[in-house]
Amino acid sequence: MIMNSNIHDVAVITAEEVMALNFINLSPACHLRRYFRQGLRSHIFEVLDVCDVSKETQGELSKGVRWFPRAVPQKMLRILRTRFSQLSQALDEVNKYTMILKFLGPEFIAVSQEFIVEYHGANGSEIILCGLQEYVQGKALDPWDLSGDNPIDIFFQRHFPGQNSGGKSVKKAIESISFFVKKVKRMAMDEGYIPDLAGNGNLIITARGELKLVDINNIIKVHYNEKIFLDDKKYPSCDKSVEVLAILEQKVMKNKFFLDGQLYRHFFSTERRQRVKELEEKFYQNW
Repeated sequence: MIMNSNIHDVAVITAEEVMALNFINLSPACHLRRYFRQGLRSHIFEVLDVCDVSKETQGELSKGVRWFPRAVPQKMLRILRTRFSQLSQALDEVNKYTMILKFLGPEFIAVSQEFIVEYHGANGSEIILCGLQEYVQGKALDPWDLSGDNPIDIFFQRHFPGQNSGGKSVKKAIESISFFVKKVKRMAMDEGYIPDLAGNGNLIITARGELKLVDINNIIKVHYNEKIFLDDKKYPSCDKSVEVLAILEQKVMKNKFFLDGQLYRHFFSTERRQRVKELEEKFYQNW
């Protein structure tokens, strides 16, 4: 239970505990379920229709057969664990979301309704940033698992069996990835920020071939200096996110000259890559 602790500090909270929080007032028609892919920075819950949950648990008859369809989330509730001492800090995070929405557009991110609340916890009143986010039904794209001459084709054969090799969805996914990479690079150059692309499950591809960024609350400052930026979890997230872009350019977009760009020239020096590798290994040793 979290009544004697703080929502910022606990790694796991249950749906019942979330429902008891002072700022939660969901409709009786809604049901919360903890999402299996918890973020390091957020508590994440599926917002489900109670009728869909009933069908999932009790089943429904179809042509004389009882089946149990899994309830599909209506939205995703995200409660950021970041501590804010001032309202302006929370507003800065909202502004970052607005920036990424501007550059990537709703077609490439899981759109969210961000809201700031007053949380009454063990330490008194605190500011919390939350979001009701679009649920994206698809499969996580692991950039480091892309292989073969046609890695997206292989991805679809593995995760969406039954689709034709080189079909419309595969072509759509390759096109989406190409546009996404260009938009992210433009944001990095124009605004000096890059989204976290390296986290597990941060990029989702749908069965229709749409690419969506679902981690919209970890936007990283791009520093063009020799210091390697480590995020609050001591992970070289900026360098690894740039690496994701490079992998997509090389393996999916087949760009042979991707390293010629300013972004890659800075982050892909041999000495820097070695330091990043060492920092990444240290991160996984501690986690």
